Amino acid sequence: MNQKQSKKKGFTLIELLVVITIIGILAGIAFVGFGDVFGTAGRTAAQKNLKTIYESLVTNSQFSFPMSDDVKSSADFAVWYRKKTNDTRPELWFLPDDEKVRDLVDDESSDGIPSQIPGEYGELDGVKDAIGYSVAIPGDDAESRKFNRNLKSGAYPIIWTRGLESGSDKWKVDSPWAGEGGHVLFSDGTIRWYDDTKGQDENGVFTAAINKADGADKKSESTNDISAALPIGWEMTKD
Repeated sequence: MNQKQSKKKGFTLIELLVVITIIGILAGIAFVGFGDVFGTAGRTAAQKNLKTIYESLVTNSQFSFPMSDDVKSSADFAVWYRKKTNDTRPELWFLPDDEKVRDLVDDESSDGIPSQIPGEYGELDGVKDAIGYSVAIPGDDAESRKFNRNLKSGAYPIIWTRGLESGSDKWKVDSPWAGEGGHVLFSDGTIRWYDDTKGQDENGVFTAAINKADGADKKSESTNDISAALPIGWEMTKD
């Protein structure tokens, strides 16, 4: 009895190219999707950390911030916070999505991110550029050091994602989320994410500060400049 031999047919070159192309497209879609998930997770973690910082400040600092003569950078503020709260966790200040943090971790010639926030000013100088936040600090001309004081213009920014400079309405590309936006923690405990500070009407998401000398009838104005929203006499940390 004659048996027909079954012939096995392999993939042709064109079929292989088609399969490889489809796999590449699917992998690209998956990578973008996971990138969004990881980015969202990082922002959520950052928001929770800011909430933790705020609640600890309210509990431990009697609502008063240090003077700018003592605290000149966000790294100094992290050390001051550690002294006030005894919270040494570096993850409160170094955001994992930040390229500057990744560079420090990957740099074999450096000590990388500290295992805990030190207790003395200046000990973070080598890594202060990777601190994830900027901070509002009262200067010599500040009417009050208390960040929860009632301003006529309402709540104002006290801590925000690094990379938003005075006079700008966008975060710099070397900010933790590569210029795509950032968080702002306000003096009333509110935390908001902004893609930029122009707002929907492009008049600004902040309220400009009003000096007592301006009078009670002065109307509050919107501003996209975060420095204009700080209390009179307050300054942005110079990192």
